Amino acid sequence: MPSSDSSEEASRPTKITKMDDSLDITSATTGTTEIPSYRPDAKTRRYDRQLRLWASAGQRSLESARVLLVGCDATGCQALKNLVLPGISHFTILSPNLTTSQDVATNFFLHPDSVGLPIAEQSVKYLKELNPAVEGFAKTEDPSSLLVTDRDFFTSFTLIIASNIQPSLELQLADLLWQTSASVGGPDIPLIAIRNSGFVGRVEIQLREHSVVDTHPDTTHTLRLDAPFAALEQHARSLDLATMDSMEHSHIPWVVLLVRAASIWRESHNGRLPESSEEKAEFKETLKKDKVKGDEENYEEALAQAYRVWGKSELPWEIQQLLNDDSVKNISANSKNLHILLHTLTQYVSAAPHLPPTSPSLPDMHSSTTSYVHLQNLYKNEYQSDLKRFKVLLSETLQKVGLEEGTVPDEEIEGFVKNVGGVGIIKGTPLIDSKMGQGLIVEAITNYQYDEYDGSSTCFAMHLAFLAAERFYASHKRWPGAKAMVNVAEDTSEVEEILKGVFGGKEVEDIFIECVAEVTRGGFGTLPTTAAFLGGVVAQEAIKLVTNQYSPLDNTVIVDLIKSQSAKFKF
Repeated sequence: MPSSDSSEEASRPTKITKMDDSLDITSATTGTTEIPSYRPDAKTRRYDRQLRLWASAGQRSLESARVLLVGCDATGCQALKNLVLPGISHFTILSPNLTTSQDVATNFFLHPDSVGLPIAEQSVKYLKELNPAVEGFAKTEDPSSLLVTDRDFFTSFTLIIASNIQPSLELQLADLLWQTSASVGGPDIPLIAIRNSGFVGRVEIQLREHSVVDTHPDTTHTLRLDAPFAALEQHARSLDLATMDSMEHSHIPWVVLLVRAASIWRESHNGRLPESSEEKAEFKETLKKDKVKGDEENYEEALAQAYRVWGKSELPWEIQQLLNDDSVKNISANSKNLHILLHTLTQYVSAAPHLPPTSPSLPDMHSSTTSYVHLQNLYKNEYQSDLKRFKVLLSETLQKVGLEEGTVPDEEIEGFVKNVGGVGIIKGTPLIDSKMGQGLIVEAITNYQYDEYDGSSTCFAMHLAFLAAERFYASHKRWPGAKAMVNVAEDTSEVEEILKGVFGGKEVEDIFIECVAEVTRGGFGTLPTTAAFLGGVVAQEAIKLVTNQYSPLDNTVIVDLIKSQSAKFKF
């Protein structure tokens, strides 16, 4: 019988059918289209953590900042270190002094080989190593002479830090900056003055007027549950709760629940919202009746937030005070952008419903992703509508004062409209007021009462001890306690007498005697630990001032590392 193997083999199908669009390996080519990379660039990766704090707008301000350090010691260099690392544009150290062995012992940014060389040049060399993107220069001229021959040198900087310089030079510098900022539209250059002795220190900030574009408040939400915009109320009333399944019902955002309940309440109460305690309780009971299950978390959130329904939405008191400021009412082509934006806000809130623009942000809440995103889009759309209206008013305002339409950047406008409640203007006082015992410090001295359980009372006494020591320097051209130990008691006694003069010749409490002794004992020398701590405080405040974000110190802080306490004051 003939074999059938050959016929079966010929008819057997291949295991893998060749694809019609397949290519022979010899004719295949490698794709050349570049695959896009979504990895952040090197700069973003370097500054990632700080960008989370002050965002790209703050980083741009930081990268355009020019900082001058007058007086080169450990505290000043620690402050600069904390500004060089996050990436300021430029820093200059101004000091005519040569490096001493004591400087090397306390200043991390000096080397033993630096002894005998200009301390400004040596410190700049080591500080620049921290961040190659930052420019650093040293100037070895005498600051007192420069204040006479080249005042424009000082006004070319964004911020000036004076670290433990002579009191008279400190006041001359403060007066120059205060007078420079007197004209509208002129540079407003803050001065941060540092004074430390041993384990105690003081930081003072002088600024004439400082604008804060974002104070980063705890909440920026403008939910307006008592006066919802039309699209939000329409969405809330369109929901058919009776036909929803339990899952959908338990994931309605509490904002929507409250807007719906408030709208229904108005219909039966002549347009009013709950006012009395009885009505508020009744409103909550009505809300509870809509619950399908006893454990619906969204309803529990709605009940907890029900007070927002009868809490009237209005312009924050702090913002209203800003709108009443003369610099906001009477703007010109030289006005700051924030003043122009606030002036425009005055016109915006003059029309019904007399409220600031809607913020697009929402708080966290129990909701499904679909419901939350839909609600968020409603607020974003309303924000865009308010933003468009605000820009029209801003354009008219700019035209009235003779400025071009693009004078205020779109990013700044959008940030302002998003966060109207987070802006602020700080009015400062001249540094000389507290030094001369004038202004607000007079009231503080008159009303002073020591409290052993209140650290601020001790810190205030320490501040007065610093002031008395500065007056001692004015008479002797040296700091108390800076000479041989045999003179410490004598210096302490003299500083105590100066302090008594501040109180009109009266005897002072023991706490003042203790503070004077501590300040004198330090000999106005700089310890590495104190320098590091104060340097961090100074840099933190400098970043606030440069980025115009967060509320800066206004205007004095005393740090006592012996008792681990600090307190801030406004003088």
